[in-house]
Amino acid sequence: MNKIILTLLLTTVFALSANAQNCVNSSRCDELGYTKTTTDCAGLDTLVCPFDENKVFCVFSEKSCEVGDILYENKKCYVKAIDGKTAIGVVFNTAKRLAIAMEQIGPSWEQGRRYVDIPTLENCSSATTGCAPSGKTNTAKIIAYGKENAIQYPAAEYCGSYSTAGTSEGDWFLPSPAELLLLSASYNTVNETFAILKIQNISPGGYYWSSSELNGSTAFALNPSSGAVTEGTKHLNSIVRCVLEY
Repeated sequence: MNKIILTLLLTTVFALSANAQNCVNSSRCDELGYTKTTTDCAGLDTLVCPFDENKVFCVFSEKSCEVGDILYENKKCYVKAIDGKTAIGVVFNTAKRLAIAMEQIGPSWEQGRRYVDIPTLENCSSATTGCAPSGKTNTAKIIAYGKENAIQYPAAEYCGSYSTAGTSEGDWFLPSPAELLLLSASYNTVNETFAILKIQNISPGGYYWSSSELNGSTAFALNPSSGAVTEGTKHLNSIVRCVLEY
């Protein structure tokens, strides 16, 4: 009987010893998805591998959006790029829930030299007074007027047809002067995120078309790095980067 008990005790000890060796086997962490370090997960919550405390899993928890956060196709914000999810923009104003697109182009405001004063748009005497605050409304009016009168408005039409994963045509728009001024207030933070994503930044010397006109021949454009506003001739090319209300 004593020999049987001793044999059972020795078997138990050997089994515990084998399990202890498995607990420090970091290869098991890799198999379970714990492939990151705490440095890799900076700014995020982490789950630690039970077999090796040096291996962790990054937890991309949903969070309240902040300026400079990456906006993904599910309209959620995260602080860094995430494998398997598509980034669609960068948040530049949280009060109005505005994000700027990842791409930009350089079209004219109006095709040719028609120089038409769009009657449905509110003309601004100054872009800094906050008139015509809704770029989305402006964009829809510009596109509708163009269709009715066979006039092309490349800047507004580009944003009106722009779409990404999780968004459709009509969701994005050409921003108003007031919205471009909000972008200007967050210029440095937004460009820092674009640098992380290796995306073309907001051009420091460029002027971006707004969706507001001064009169038939000119529309407002703004330089986000300085906040300076200019009156651009509509048939000339300038920069366009669309905006989304998320």
